[in-house]
Amino acid sequence: MPMPTQGATKISRIMTKKLETVGSSSTAHEVAIKMRDKQVSSILVMDDRYGIPLGIVTERDLARKVCVTDKNSTQLLASQVMSFPLITVNANSSSLDAADLMLKNKVRHLLVVSKDSNQSMDKNEALEDKDLIKPVGIITTTDFIKFSVTADTDSDKDVNEDKKTEKILEYYRNDANPLD
Repeated sequence: MPMPTQGATKISRIMTKKLETVGSSSTAHEVAIKMRDKQVSSILVMDDRYGIPLGIVTERDLARKVCVTDKNSTQLLASQVMSFPLITVNANSSSLDAADLMLKNKVRHLLVVSKDSNQSMDKNEALEDKDLIKPVGIITTTDFIKFSVTADTDSDKDVNEDKKTEKILEYYRNDANPLD
């Protein structure tokens, strides 16, 4: 796990706290309607039985796994179109760590988690036991862009972080294949 960057902004500060969820037995059609109504680009899929996060459905998943395959969205379950495994980041991690995870895993959405309040955890500890983690938000490339545009350079982030964030944003702006 990368070492924390001094002065780097924590993910918990720039993530989207509005986390929409559906059960794994929801249909792709229901997922799409909820995404439209809630104006979100992704929805967390939760196990119907145990209530743990299983995967994520993004607009891209709907386009690639439903629309272009000409399958009936009322016949496909969220669990059939979701992306998994979930890539997670600790809420106390730096924005640089999150951006690094996005690039390494070629994803644009990370589930932000924290340990159950009864558990103690180092901010860079790996989160592997799903029973101990609690979803607290989501971080997307859009969140990085919003932060980049609105953050005050002197007080919110150091110059090194600003340069690295700009490189990450440039990567996504210049993505050679926008359908990946």
